[in-house]
Amino acid sequence: MYLEHITIRNFMGLNQLSLPLEQSTALIGENAWGKTSLFRALWRLMGQGSCCYQFTDEDFYRDDTGPEPEELQIVLSYREHRPGICEHSNRLATLAPVWVKHKDGYHRVHYRAAAKRTPAGVETEHDFIDGAGEPIPLDAPAGLVHRLIEMNPVFRLRDSRGAPQDLPIVTLDGDYEQLLNHLSEQLAEAKALSQGDIKAGLDAVRQLFEHYFTSQGATSRAPRRARDIAIHPVTLSQLGKLNDWQPMGEDSGLSLALTAIAHTILQAREGRPIETGARPMLLIEDPESRLHPTMLAVTWGVLDRFPGQKLVTTNSGDLLSAFPLNQLRRLVRVTTETRCFHLGNERYSGEDMRRIAFHVRINRPMSLFARYWLLVEGETEIWLLSELARICGYVLPAEGIRVIEFAQCGHTPLIKVARDFGIGWHLLTDGDEAGQKYAQGVRSMLRGEREVDHLTVLPRADMENYLFYNGLEDVFRQEAQIQDKHTPASKIIDRALSRRSKPGMALAVVEAIEMQGPERVPMELRQMFTRIVAIARRQR
Repeated sequence: MYLEHITIRNFMGLNQLSLPLEQSTALIGENAWGKTSLFRALWRLMGQGSCCYQFTDEDFYRDDTGPEPEELQIVLSYREHRPGICEHSNRLATLAPVWVKHKDGYHRVHYRAAAKRTPAGVETEHDFIDGAGEPIPLDAPAGLVHRLIEMNPVFRLRDSRGAPQDLPIVTLDGDYEQLLNHLSEQLAEAKALSQGDIKAGLDAVRQLFEHYFTSQGATSRAPRRARDIAIHPVTLSQLGKLNDWQPMGEDSGLSLALTAIAHTILQAREGRPIETGARPMLLIEDPESRLHPTMLAVTWGVLDRFPGQKLVTTNSGDLLSAFPLNQLRRLVRVTTETRCFHLGNERYSGEDMRRIAFHVRINRPMSLFARYWLLVEGETEIWLLSELARICGYVLPAEGIRVIEFAQCGHTPLIKVARDFGIGWHLLTDGDEAGQKYAQGVRSMLRGEREVDHLTVLPRADMENYLFYNGLEDVFRQEAQIQDKHTPASKIIDRALSRRSKPGMALAVVEAIEMQGPERVPMELRQMFTRIVAIARRQR
């Protein structure tokens, strides 16, 4: 079984959160949006090896704007992997009193930990509930909670540098754990490892994995089909079987990564034995924080082969692209709750997924971390708008706003993704025939929203004509070296563009506007900046 869903109310930095999980889930969100509190909830309930966690006053949610809550609650919902398997598995049958069958045919276990403040202090209660949220009558729920922890322990993997080196050890044949501790100390002290050390380390890793976790089994995967590639465009998991991993020299990045990962697991386990067949959940916090991108790819390639469930927080666009799109979760803090956004509300065609894979996940993976997307037609607008916004007093990256060129991808897939992940969006388009088609497409996608919040159509055929007729004619004349008042505007613009190119002309316009002040930024653009920044700031 695996953890399918977690609900949190009034715990630490989380007022309210409902989070669905996959076998592997990547979690993104800004600082102070609840990721650390989520990890602490899982670690305190399932990661410390004892039953049952007793909440303290420090565990309650605090908000300066209102009274402190008197109660908190965490519900962990586990689901069997195949419908009905809990009825035929001796191991899963140990939880028989708390399995609940649902309408979809799957059985689930809903474990609830709750606490409330009383005059005598904080009282904690652990129980199991049914599908309607009612407690299941049990004589001794603590025993079943302990069994659940044994079957689904949580490991919290963090950078091991600076962590204590004297954790208690559960001995394995060959003193493999002591060897890994020794190798980790050498790595932390930047000592070179010999070929023999690395070989011994790999052997220790294999022994550790085989001892604590279910067998890897066959690691070959089915051929990737076109839709698989579109959904999961970057894969880092094709490193082969554990038994085939061989060191390639003293500086083998894979070998060092294996040793570091194994040692980190030992430290996260804190010396407690893990039963054979356990399906652990790995909480992996910002694995990119101390890793070069190449080493990150190697390390994640190892972790991705690891049996058990994984919940990862990351600020790496490269790592985010290694997850299928349906495994991404974006947390956003709003007034009364932390909301979780993920795929599910929009319908995507195969062509939509292909375009998203290329234009977002491969070429612009960091865009999924943004609060807001400003969709523009081409390179000119990308050069122009960030600088004009700065002149108006807005630094778009600092506001969480990313300017994205949509012409090659099409606006529809981008808007769908933005909606599913709770990212604000606004489309700026020219007033020509193509621009009118884009605008009509946007209008057809509005769902009761104000058009002005999502669409700006320039009152001219293109950006150059718009700037020319909004006080910047002198700039175009200077670049075109045409001062004749009878020369048509189209000829002046064409000459200026032929001499400077569109992006070069955009930079010349920025330079001229900056010398004269923000009042020279055309009105429609100033109004657009004000709107999109105000909307982006709502996610703070």
